Amino acid sequence: EQEQEWVEEDVLGVYVVIQCSHSGSKKIKRLKFSREKFNEMQARLWWEENRVRIHEKYI
Repeated sequence: EQEQEWVEEDVLGVYVVIQCSHSGSKKIKRLKFSREKFNEMQARLWWEENRVRIHEKYI
């Protein structure tokens, strides 16, 4: 059985790609940031400020 993968929009312009193994364990595969809302530095800062919350919410 393959791993499932889906995308959640956490806040406007921030997409969390989540992967779930057949055993049920979840991990954050990657984050995607809208280029219209975030430049590279803003995305890095957002991740630093929200990393713990994102892990608590999705894992």
